[in-house]
Amino acid sequence: MWEKLLELGRPLNMPWIILGDFNCVKSPTEKQLGVPPTWYELKDFADCCLALGLHDAQTTGCYYTWYSNSDSTRVWCKLDRVLLNNDWLEAGLHYTAHFNPPGCLFDHSPGIVSIFDNPAPKPKPFRFFNTWADHPDFIPTVEGRWGLNVEGTPQFRLCRKLKALKSSLKAFNNLHYSHISARAKEADLALQDAQTHLESNPEM
Repeated sequence: MWEKLLELGRPLNMPWIILGDFNCVKSPTEKQLGVPPTWYELKDFADCCLALGLHDAQTTGCYYTWYSNSDSTRVWCKLDRVLLNNDWLEAGLHYTAHFNPPGCLFDHSPGIVSIFDNPAPKPKPFRFFNTWADHPDFIPTVEGRWGLNVEGTPQFRLCRKLKALKSSLKAFNNLHYSHISARAKEADLALQDAQTHLESNPEM
């Protein structure tokens, strides 16, 4: 089976997902009772997943998806699973995967995978960052909006000023605090250059 999966998966250069009974566990913790799996049994499955860049999908429902029907030896295993490749994860595609309990006629948990379009991005909620208050332009920004002349009831004037201030603070944040990681990296590189220059010119 592993050779067939490699044959099918290697030519694909696109997101893909697999659901099914692999008849093998990936780790000893995926089997309860019975004979423990050997290292050789685990290795073939692990090597195949590594070669194809396959990862276990997040699932809900039953963890152990198969059980033995024998009354004398009850064994539980995770034989059925959902696997995603690297392209799927990088694309951020949305899905749900669920394993229902086994029925009276089956010893495997039926798995259901639903694939759907990415949801529309939700507007980010407004957040106030305490670091804003330390910036010299913060107070003038607040005063500029809070001093607006707004007609109406006190409640209406308050809401209008808060709305105007919210817009100004978002622009203030984008101007002074956007791309913090990139700015920190640039500052770190500048510091390294200065240290290197100082080491090569110790008399400066």
